[in-house]
Amino acid sequence: MPVTLTLNLPAGRYHATPWGRHVNEGAPEWPPSPWRLLRALVAVWRRTCPDLSEEQVRRVLEPLLPPPSFQLPASRVAHTRHYMPRGKAGPDDRTLVFDTFVAIDRTQPLVIGWPDVELPPGDRAVLAQLVANLTSLGRAESWAHLELSTSTPDRWNCLPAEPSDPNPVAVFCPDPTTAFGNECYPVHTAKMLKNGFKPGDLLFDSPRWHLCLDTQTIHDRQWPQVPGAKWVNYSIRPTHQERDPRANVPHRPPATFVRFALDGPVLPLVTDTIRLAEQVRVQLLRRCKWLHKPDDPRLAVADLTTITPAFWGKDEDRKPLTGHRHAFFLPVDEDGDGAIDHVAVYAPMGFSRLELQAIDRLRRLQYGDHELSFVVIGLGAPEDFARSRLLGPATTWESATPFVVTRHLKRRGRNRDPLEWTQGPDGHASFVREVLKEELARRAEIDPEKFLGATIEPSPSGNCGIGPRHIRPLEFYLSRLKEGGDGERRPRGHFRIRFPHPVSGPIALGHSCHFGLGLFLPRLLTSDDCPAP
Repeated sequence: MPVTLTLNLPAGRYHATPWGRHVNEGAPEWPPSPWRLLRALVAVWRRTCPDLSEEQVRRVLEPLLPPPSFQLPASRVAHTRHYMPRGKAGPDDRTLVFDTFVAIDRTQPLVIGWPDVELPPGDRAVLAQLVANLTSLGRAESWAHLELSTSTPDRWNCLPAEPSDPNPVAVFCPDPTTAFGNECYPVHTAKMLKNGFKPGDLLFDSPRWHLCLDTQTIHDRQWPQVPGAKWVNYSIRPTHQERDPRANVPHRPPATFVRFALDGPVLPLVTDTIRLAEQVRVQLLRRCKWLHKPDDPRLAVADLTTITPAFWGKDEDRKPLTGHRHAFFLPVDEDGDGAIDHVAVYAPMGFSRLELQAIDRLRRLQYGDHELSFVVIGLGAPEDFARSRLLGPATTWESATPFVVTRHLKRRGRNRDPLEWTQGPDGHASFVREVLKEELARRAEIDPEKFLGATIEPSPSGNCGIGPRHIRPLEFYLSRLKEGGDGERRPRGHFRIRFPHPVSGPIALGHSCHFGLGLFLPRLLTSDDCPAP
């Protein structure tokens, strides 16, 4: 019959501090360490069972040296705080002590077993006598009732861990090869006895086993490893079917909007919008590749389409996705000082799990000669960010970066553009305005509630309407670093869009709108907007 011990805690608490930890660390021992249990049985023998011989006790304890199995009841960690008197500076001198313990249902026993160990009847009787006399385990307030059981649990939920088991728990166990050794046991000499040394002070009246070394000796000798003991990793597994915490959580749509705050010795100018947006996309794609295949981050185009559709934004033929459902990378100057202080990434199609992991890993970015720090300050949907200037809502929106046309002038054919659009600055401005109208019409087909009924007018100040410098469109970078960019050769402009009702952003239109160009922000009220008294 296997050896199985049933431990009941009448107070429903187990008070014990693991070896090597201080009581005020608040780290309780759980499960109870086999090292503590066997030492407790030795103490019970020496104090309450003098009729048992050393040979009898060793014959019982030796088979129990291998790491046991546990059946642990449901538990939780709790603590109380006490101001214990020290008396060093008088009766009112007290120190705060944390009494941390493991709380369990007092009706649920803890079972400790050695399924592969069987004792002959005589040795089982000796073990039964020892465990019956045990009244506490751990600290004195940890009352215990231990008995030798004839039944074995159907399933153990705390076993020595395999190398692949996650989150192992270190448990202090006796070392079967050295627990009954005596190489490190202290030896008293005649000189020590002459000086008044009492052998009982160091448990010399106990068997000379490493298992019986007193704690003071272990600390005084400063051994790196306690003789006769070792740490064993255990894996604690649930004994019942755990409820899936997601079962009661309502379905949430995937996150579509993330907002970063930027910090660094020198922040990029708003004129660098497209270049910074491009670098953010590159870094996020790199992290997606690494997360997908850490050993070989080089991926084919088809793989990118599958694993990171929002960031990649292209189909298998490397053509841009239609409908503007993929990610917009939008650097923003929210305080109007001419430097980019935030970056938003908005993907109406939603971020995949891999993309969310990549977002979490974007902490730093080398931009020019300086390193920028990225901090995620929000993740969710646009409506979750009421304080972002990028999102509104508002009825009037102004250019924050230049609107760049998406097509060239049509000089021939049935649908050619008017000839006057090719003549002079006013003609070019009319062409840019017409392309913006076409862009709004296309967006209205996708989202009529938002874009239908919008009207356009040039920005009255003749600039992009951002910051104290009144930045002109020609000061902006208009092409990405990739080969073949022609943004600088395209007509561009700066406009004000009015909607019949307040709409929410982000609003980015035109060429390279997914990289921050053509970005519109809610118009800020100025003194000119206030009515005269």
